[in-house]
Amino acid sequence: MLKRNKQRIALLLSVLAFLIVGYVLVKPDLPKYAGYVSVSPAQDGTKGLFDLLKESGEPVKPWRKPWKSLPQAEGHTMVSIQPNNLTARELEDALDWVERGNDLLLFHASPPDGEPFEFKTLPQIDTAVVSVQDRLRPAEAGWTASIASGRRIGETDEVEPLLQDEHGVIAARLAWGEGTVTLLLVPEWTRNDAILTHSNFELLWPYLPRGRKAVWFDDYHHGMQETPGFLAVYPGWLLAILAQLTVGALLWLWMKAVRFGPAYTPRAWTVRRGDETLIAAAGWYERRGLAREALAHQEAYIRSLARAGWGVRIDATDSQLLATARQHWDKPDVDRLGELLVRFQRAREAALYGTKQLERDSRAADELISKLERK
Repeated sequence: MLKRNKQRIALLLSVLAFLIVGYVLVKPDLPKYAGYVSVSPAQDGTKGLFDLLKESGEPVKPWRKPWKSLPQAEGHTMVSIQPNNLTARELEDALDWVERGNDLLLFHASPPDGEPFEFKTLPQIDTAVVSVQDRLRPAEAGWTASIASGRRIGETDEVEPLLQDEHGVIAARLAWGEGTVTLLLVPEWTRNDAILTHSNFELLWPYLPRGRKAVWFDDYHHGMQETPGFLAVYPGWLLAILAQLTVGALLWLWMKAVRFGPAYTPRAWTVRRGDETLIAAAGWYERRGLAREALAHQEAYIRSLARAGWGVRIDATDSQLLATARQHWDKPDVDRLGELLVRFQRAREAALYGTKQLERDSRAADELISKLERK
């Protein structure tokens, strides 16, 4: 009992040591995301804003394709926060999409020059906490925030100012076709570590999308991109024709009763070489009265198994075979082998040896044959 407990304790300690060493050597790292990614729980991620809109009932989803692939629909909103390497061509694609009745909510500290907004550059960037005014809620005051952008949005007749500080407009909205473009120069307000500091959340909340058919968070410009499948390179009409041809071919094969599947060997090829062969051979031995010879075959097979497993010569004496068996078997099994060898000896010396005696001796031989075959 004590020995068994020691083995269990040793096994448990070995497993614990293996787990500890594996954890130290292959310690799982948390996934690393780029800044402003919608699924990033890191300080510079925007998962907090993403989950807030989702819990508010908005149909928010990450967008991981080029802007030229924006859905051909209306009533959608694209939320893009500090996109990396935003080109003028991509902005044109987004504006074409907005023109059809969608909205673009762009958070960018240094947006590219050109349509749809004009900008002015500050002589000096001051990131101190300053007072911010909401032009749509002039009666409410006391909001403060930290602004790092060195640019301000130019006020024109088409532009609707939303937020401003002492240096100028930091958020504005512009009608574009059937949709709108909203630009905020404060992407840092949306970060997980900043959205609840100062008055960031109170200033952002009125301008977040509401009641839209879909709200897309742009992860494409932060390195999280979906690669199209291999079928995407083929036109739709070609894929439709190939699908119809495939269905037509399957229907033709079904009508022609063509069958595909594994090839089975006919039963007649195996049965006659299996049980029927053994029965025929046994009947021949019985009719000829060759019970002694049948038992001799079993003895020869046992000795061949002993040679293969233990290295004993086939012509070894019974005492030599038993001596070798004692090195591999327990005493009860060795005694059974000794009794069987005595049976073999009696069968060879007996004047008569019938089928009943063969059946008893053969059963004893089969048990040892099974044991030798397992070795």
